[in-house]
Amino acid sequence: MLDFRSDTLTKPTAEMLHMMKQAEVGDDGRMTSQGKGEDPTVNKLENLAANITGKESALFCNSGTMANIVSILTYCNRGEKVAVDRGSHIYQSERSIFMQRNFGMDACFYEVDARGIPVLNSIKEIIKKQTASVLCLENSVGYRGGTCISENDLNIICNEARRLNVPVHLDGARIFNVAVHYNLPVKRLTHATNSVQFCLSKGIGAPIGSMLCGDKTFIRRAREIRNDIGGGLRQAGVLAAAGIVALTKNVEKLKNDHENALLLAKQLSKNKLLKLNLQSVETNMVLIDVSPTGYSAQYVVTELAKRGLHIRAVSKTHVRLMTYRGIKAGDIQKAAQIINNFCQVRRWR
Repeated sequence: MLDFRSDTLTKPTAEMLHMMKQAEVGDDGRMTSQGKGEDPTVNKLENLAANITGKESALFCNSGTMANIVSILTYCNRGEKVAVDRGSHIYQSERSIFMQRNFGMDACFYEVDARGIPVLNSIKEIIKKQTASVLCLENSVGYRGGTCISENDLNIICNEARRLNVPVHLDGARIFNVAVHYNLPVKRLTHATNSVQFCLSKGIGAPIGSMLCGDKTFIRRAREIRNDIGGGLRQAGVLAAAGIVALTKNVEKLKNDHENALLLAKQLSKNKLLKLNLQSVETNMVLIDVSPTGYSAQYVVTELAKRGLHIRAVSKTHVRLMTYRGIKAGDIQKAAQIINNFCQVRRWR
C-alpha cells in the first residue's frame, strides 16, 4: 500500500533511535523552582525550541492537540471566547476545547480568503464585537491544502491584535514547512505571536511530541495546566532526544517533500475530472476537488484504497494527499497513475 494520508506516518530515523537509547533522563513531571522539569534532555529540547521560535521558554507536550488545548486554557477561563477560523484544525479536530462537558470555551469565527488567509477586517470586527480572549491562527493552513501565511500578513494581524489587547496563539504544527517555503528562519514567522505550538511528529519525523513556546510566565502556567490534564511525563528524555534530532537534522529535508507534492500535483492537474490549483501547492499537501467525477470524496478514498493507495477525505468533495520522508519519487508516479486510472471517465454516484 502507498500511504499519502498524513506526514504523521514518518518513522524515527536510525539516528533518532540511537540518541533515544543514549538519552540522559530525569523526572520531567516534577517542577523545579525555576519552573522547569528535572529531565535534562527535555530541558535541552525546550531550550532549543525556544531559541528557534524566538521565545523565552518552551514546554514539551504529548501532542499538538494537547499543546493547543494547554495554550487556550492558559489564556482563557471557561465560557470565554476564542477567535478562530471555522476550518482550522483547532476547531475541526480539537473540539473538546469548545464542548461544555469538557473545557467550555465559546468559539467565534473570523473570515478567511480562498487560500485560508485570515481577513484582517473580519478579525478586527470579531475581536471588538465578541470580546475574544485569544486569537488563534494556523500556519500552514492544513485543511486548505497547506497554504502559507506570509511574515508580512502575520505581522499585520498580530500588531492589530496587540493594539486591541488580545494575545495571539499560532498553531504552527507545520511551521517548519512554512519556513522552508519562504526560506526564512522560523522565528521570523513566530516573533509577533504571543505563543506558538509546533509538532515534532509530522514532517520532521520524531515519533511523538509537540512544543509550546512563549514567555516565561506563560510557559510556567502552561506547565501547571499540562500536568493538571494528565500531560506530565516522567523520564521523557527518551522522547525528547528524537525531537532534538528532528530539529537539528531534518528541517532542510522538507524541501524534498515540497518538491514531491508539486510533482504529484502537476501529474494530477492534467486530469479534467480533478480540480486542483497548482499555485496553492506551497508545502507538502495536495488538495483535490473530486466533485467532477460524480463521486463523493469518501467514495474515492474507499475505491483508491482497493487499488493500493491510502488518501484522506477532508470534506464531502475534497481529498488531500501529503508527502513526507517515507514517500519517494517512484511512489509519486505510482500514486498519480492509480488516481488518473480511476478517474478516466465521468462517473455519477
